[in-house]
Amino acid sequence: MPKLLEVKTIKRVIAPQIQELTIERVQIRRQVVVASPATEAFCRKLAGQTVSGLERWEKFLRFRLTLGGCAILHLRLTGCLLPPAEMPEEKHTHLILAFSSGREPHFSDTRRFGRFWLLQDGEADTYSGIAKLGKEPFDADVFANYLRALLGRRKRPSGNA
Repeated sequence: MPKLLEVKTIKRVIAPQIQELTIERVQIRRQVVVASPATEAFCRKLAGQTVSGLERWEKFLRFRLTLGGCAILHLRLTGCLLPPAEMPEEKHTHLILAFSSGREPHFSDTRRFGRFWLLQDGEADTYSGIAKLGKEPFDADVFANYLRALLGRRKRPSGNA
């Protein structure tokens, strides 16, 4: 599983390269990488969308889309999303996002566990599991209050709680 800092690094590298760019086409090499909707609908609905932002939520990456909705990517065990200059196309490249600028980030995953989801505005995310996640560990104030409320007045050492 990629470490949280690895996911942050992927976001930091990819975000400025795709910000405000339009997705011209999506090339899927392995159908199972798209969890929802069906691959044809996924490609059709993403084509023509502009990425307004890229957010990281724990080990998920969320692509905000200007026409509404978002695409969610979970890298799982060995997934990686990098520009092709840094990661040439290989047999484990399962999805390519072709942008209007000519950039084509490749999603590669040797273990084939990584998944994409596409959600429309107002659609409940019952697919990715992102709604079940806890608080963001790098938000110090929120995380401290969350832990305080979670642990309450327990007398045990925090390692045992």
